[in-house]
Amino acid sequence: MQGLSFKPQAQRVIDRVRRLLTRQMLDGVLATLPVQVDVEDQWQAFEKKWGTHPEGQPREFPCNEEIFDRTIIGLAERGKAHDDQLPVVYSMLDAGEGLVGAVFGLPTSFYHRPRAAVFSASDAPMASYDELSDLRFDPDGAWAKRFLDIEGYFRGHMAGRFTQHPSLTMDALNFVVEIRGATTSYLDINMYPDELRRLMDIGLDFNIRFQEAQMAYTGSIDGGCLCWLAGWTPFPRCISFSVDAYVIVKPAHYVEFGFDWQRRLIEHFGHGVMHFHCNRTDLAAEVAKLPNLMLFQYGGDPHDPKPDWEYLPDMRRAVGDIPLQVCIPLDVFRAGLHDGTLPPNVWYQVCGSPVRVDEANRLMDEVWAYRA
Repeated sequence: MQGLSFKPQAQRVIDRVRRLLTRQMLDGVLATLPVQVDVEDQWQAFEKKWGTHPEGQPREFPCNEEIFDRTIIGLAERGKAHDDQLPVVYSMLDAGEGLVGAVFGLPTSFYHRPRAAVFSASDAPMASYDELSDLRFDPDGAWAKRFLDIEGYFRGHMAGRFTQHPSLTMDALNFVVEIRGATTSYLDINMYPDELRRLMDIGLDFNIRFQEAQMAYTGSIDGGCLCWLAGWTPFPRCISFSVDAYVIVKPAHYVEFGFDWQRRLIEHFGHGVMHFHCNRTDLAAEVAKLPNLMLFQYGGDPHDPKPDWEYLPDMRRAVGDIPLQVCIPLDVFRAGLHDGTLPPNVWYQVCGSPVRVDEANRLMDEVWAYRA
């Protein structure tokens, strides 16, 4: 497919994603598999060119060429697998969550992670709401331009082999946490509710304008847009967003200090996919009321003794027929595939020991034929 030559099966994947996200695969499943690729020589060449740093060491923000060289490692080899992962990269991942503080002028540091995007963090959150009147997003500011320049560089160097999607939005209470700090933000719910709403309004305006700017670089394929979690969606515009900051508060707090801001954001762009970093079905039921929510990815709580995939029946009751995305071990996935017990209308992110490309492709033959 034009623009995705690293994935010979790209058109088939796009057709399958289209069916899932438009509720035409209620009896089938999608699967992203752990695929073994031998790219150690590529990593060694990368480290010879760019050097190495101790994990967690402060460092300069990487240049576009370093980010590109790292991101492309293994893409061509990975694309030979017939699973439902497309070569659509998160080119701005190095900006991370700290991008919010950076573009709003807060001191921000970057820390090295070997063979991965750097970790970013704001060093001095906004101490008082007295500073609120001075807080504004400048799309021509140094960091906003720097982050967007990454996507501009990628657009000029992808050469039809792969493509990129915009960053995850940092909206509502997620935005506030980056500006005010986590503990302070939760206290603000009771101590400064009016100021909190004003700050979330600023965040809404920022997210709309920053996503619009990114979409000018990410473009479209086959009538749909590129979007994190799905890679590609069959909609002209679709955003990825999360409720990460709400996973430790009451659902009522999300309803009062989150839902409306996310509703307005999703209505501006038309469609959305949700990153839901927990297994809380009470919160999921409220989030699922958002309009045009097309995919609901959940799980990843390391403190929950119950495995994420075992929540599938409860999560299905909470979100209705919205397609779900969840991680599942390879052996559990394979067993469910063979005995017909995998819940349908789910995109399985299969984890575990990587399998060879030929084995992955044989497994995908079963995935394509699966009907629950």
